[in-house]
Amino acid sequence: MNLKLLHYAPSVFVYYDTLNDWLFTDWHGDLSLSQVQEGCLATAECFLKYPTTRILISNCEVSSISPEVPAWLAKQYLPNLRLAGVQHIAWVYGPAPLFQRYAEEALRPVEGVAISLFNNLADAYDWLQRSQFHQVVVGSASSAASRQTELTRRVASLSAELKHYQQLAGLNT
Repeated sequence: MNLKLLHYAPSVFVYYDTLNDWLFTDWHGDLSLSQVQEGCLATAECFLKYPTTRILISNCEVSSISPEVPAWLAKQYLPNLRLAGVQHIAWVYGPAPLFQRYAEEALRPVEGVAISLFNNLADAYDWLQRSQFHQVVVGSASSAASRQTELTRRVASLSAELKHYQQLAGLNT
């Protein structure tokens, strides 16, 4: 991998892999819902700058996850990845057995995206690298532009929602 750091937060690093043309999110630590929301917003903003069809998600260094995270991911965040043009997700779940269940729960409702779960980064990397030969180009330039406009709108909406929740919780950032 040839990684360009796009975003750093205490719970996640977001990189663009210039060699493989995908985003790589490297999560770590104890993940609260607000940390996941902030990290997902940062990742969504990276998709606006680096539109790619593939994402590698690593939870190898995650020590705990709040139980409300999978439901939020499933309902609020992951369905928008298809709109961003994502066609392949390689997700490395964390070391605890519960983390695989959380990943499965979050990804279950995502449609139209090839998703594979892995217990190690090497296998996920290999699978995602092979996926470059199976990418499907959908739609015209005008439909791509309208998807980008809609994605921009949804990222702004997610950002506003997150700020609202942070204000309610007294977590002004």
